Amino acid sequence: MVARAGRIGVVAMLCALADCASEPPPPQPVFASVVKSAPVRFQYQLIDGKGWLGAETMHGRPSLIGFITTYDMASQAQARFLNGILQKHVGKVQVAAIVLERADNRPLVIAFRDGLGLGFPVAMGDADLIGGRGPFGDVHAVPATVLLDTEGRLVWKKLGLATEEEIEKALREL
Repeated sequence: MVARAGRIGVVAMLCALADCASEPPPPQPVFASVVKSAPVRFQYQLIDGKGWLGAETMHGRPSLIGFITTYDMASQAQARFLNGILQKHVGKVQVAAIVLERADNRPLVIAFRDGLGLGFPVAMGDADLIGGRGPFGDVHAVPATVLLDTEGRLVWKKLGLATEEEIEKALREL
């Protein structure tokens, strides 16, 4: 019994040493500006099932898209910030959100949208987008926000909470 306890202690100590010796993962970028890309092609179903959010529907005006979930406070704040931008720039900027959750959470997403009084389209992401392999690059961490120019090219991306001030700055630089 003592020998077994000693082996468990040695294994625990080795695991602790391995943790100390390993390098921490590189930090995720909080902000990334993007050189104009080719137009981004995308299409996601709106949460009410009555239409699509896509490159064609967002074309022609600068477009902000927030990537959010229903289960964290930062996403709730991001949705409110985007709603504020929409109210300040009515008719000049398009705003939308894509929720990175499974499709069976659609009723929860509808309640989230209605509870926050969001005035912009909300769509459900697909497995590729949720996994960070979608047309916007790696945006599977939430919240994230992208800005597309009038031609649908990705010109700005923020991983993490984007304040209204940061979004306003990105819009001015566009």
